[in-house]
Amino acid sequence: MNASEKFGLRLRTIRRNRELSQQALADRAERSVEAVSNLERGLNFPSFETLVALSEALGVPIRDFFEFGENESRQRTELMAGLLDMARTMDDATLAIAVEQVRVLSASKRPKAGQ
Repeated sequence: MNASEKFGLRLRTIRRNRELSQQALADRAERSVEAVSNLERGLNFPSFETLVALSEALGVPIRDFFEFGENESRQRTELMAGLLDMARTMDDATLAIAVEQVRVLSASKRPKAGQ
């Protein structure tokens, strides 16, 4: 998966988490539905101006569109985008609980010392 496709997955995941249609995002970002669709499918890569417009329309920092690993699977890219986006909407107390739950889940998957 190339960078344009990963960007598109991030964009789609964030848009869906905001329960926005492509049309609604296009309207907010003052872009066409076709432009949003092409970005989400990884067919085009946005200009800086479009990145700023999408960031403002979705209420996320630009960096959120690019936080992915080099060899991440499609599913992992989408899941990580969703997790980060959900975390941004939580208050500090709720986020602390979520982090602890993830920590427990992560620890249960690691091999124990001596195994």
